[in-house]
Amino acid sequence: MIIPVYVFAIPNETEYGPGYGDEWLLYQDESGTHIMNFTAIPNDTRGLIFGDAYYYLYTRLNAEPEELHIPNDSDQIFTSQYFNSSNLVKVITHGWLTNMNATWLQDMKNEFLSNNDYNVIIIDWNELSRNPIYPWAAFSTRYVGKQTAKLLDSIAKSYDIDGMDPARPLFELPMMPEHCRLDKTDAEFVDIIHTNSGVHGYYKSQGHADFYPNGGSSPQPGCNQIIAPFDSCSHLRATLYFNESINSATLFKAFPCESWHKFENGHCTVNYTYMGLQAKKEDVGVFYLYTNSEPPFAISS
Repeated sequence: MIIPVYVFAIPNETEYGPGYGDEWLLYQDESGTHIMNFTAIPNDTRGLIFGDAYYYLYTRLNAEPEELHIPNDSDQIFTSQYFNSSNLVKVITHGWLTNMNATWLQDMKNEFLSNNDYNVIIIDWNELSRNPIYPWAAFSTRYVGKQTAKLLDSIAKSYDIDGMDPARPLFELPMMPEHCRLDKTDAEFVDIIHTNSGVHGYYKSQGHADFYPNGGSSPQPGCNQIIAPFDSCSHLRATLYFNESINSATLFKAFPCESWHKFENGHCTVNYTYMGLQAKKEDVGVFYLYTNSEPPFAISS
């Protein structure tokens, strides 16, 4: 079972203004630009889906991505000239106000293809995610999720999900129903890396395995401490940690523990597992670790 450990205090409202963390949040895009403060999702979201999601296949055989088309029904067979059903599938997608060309995303695709002969599928939902009105973009993830499920159901019998500091606003704050957010009911194994907990990213443990590098909060080592916790640097650290884990000889050793405080005080030093690509289904609970402030982020032991 997941251990529901709540280890970080939400920023004090006297520091950032009345109601912060409960009624409103400040939000930035992935480049660190302050976009807006927002409070709630619109009451009526009908008709807000203007655009679509597109799926592109990368393998070691095709230099240019092949666009995939979602089957119309569950009985339709998925076909592709490059897709190899004997190889594992890796699916990657981006966040708000960005697209499939995000540096971290392309780096992840390249790391996967360097690691193994995977079928790597990139989801580009930029037509929806580029909406500057964050609540509408957040609502669009439900549509993208349903479309992606159709595709995956046609090519895979089971799958795992790696969540990299999943967005908190309008998913966990306020708490959305399970079918509207990432949690452990979405796959056989869901592991989550928390790097800006309580601000951009999930505050609570929502996966089968939840990893809190450096306590999971902002600032992560190497990120600007002056403008934390709103700096997107900490939010994006989750993607950098995961990318490094794919091919690095030094792994991210993480330890199960009841709290960050106990971990800092040396009470949890046995039964370690690994964060990132090496996370295993049998590793269930909350895990802590330290990282370096710059690449390589994993600490040699």
